[in-house]
Amino acid sequence: MDQGSALGEEFGLLREHLARLSDQRHRRGLVHPLEGVLSLTVLGLMCGCPSLSAIHRFGDTQPQLLRRLGLRRSPSVQTLSRLLGIVSVGEVRWALLEFVLTLERRRGHEITTAALDCKTLRGVREDGEQLKALCVFSREGLAALDQVVVGHHFEEPQASQEWIEAVASHCPGLQMLTGDALYADTGLAQAIVDQGKDYTFKLKKTNPDSTKT
Repeated sequence: MDQGSALGEEFGLLREHLARLSDQRHRRGLVHPLEGVLSLTVLGLMCGCPSLSAIHRFGDTQPQLLRRLGLRRSPSVQTLSRLLGIVSVGEVRWALLEFVLTLERRRGHEITTAALDCKTLRGVREDGEQLKALCVFSREGLAALDQVVVGHHFEEPQASQEWIEAVASHCPGLQMLTGDALYADTGLAQAIVDQGKDYTFKLKKTNPDSTKT
């Protein structure tokens, strides 16, 4: 199978998972299918669109793509903003996690080890502050499994603990988590052990607190 066919099949799988999201709109008078709008948004972001207006323009120049997504025309900026605003962030998060897990299984990757790392989100701000996200990566497939917004890097251990307690059980093959010295936290370590997992953390001599935990 060539790369183009594989990408097409994988995007089709993503659309299947996006189609499972609940649509809170009344069925009467609907113009744009929610799954089509979300798919267009994903493609726009993948093509480097930095804003909703750029996504609208991207769709406006791709009539064949719009037809394949079930869209009669490119959604306006107002429509994109409104539809994206009614989508449950929690539902999107679980849909993307299930998509990645399914995709990794199809690729023959068994997720046994995940890496924790906090990333600053470029161009994403809230109340003037640039947002950060705790990212969870599969080391086998080099795929992003999940991400959790954190306010400050010192909140990473707590965010990691909450992720493990809520999400790790949905990754049945996951056995080990890796992270830097910041994650050498007693509460986080206990949460990992309680899930029947192992962990390794890189300690630094310059951080005396890490040796105390």
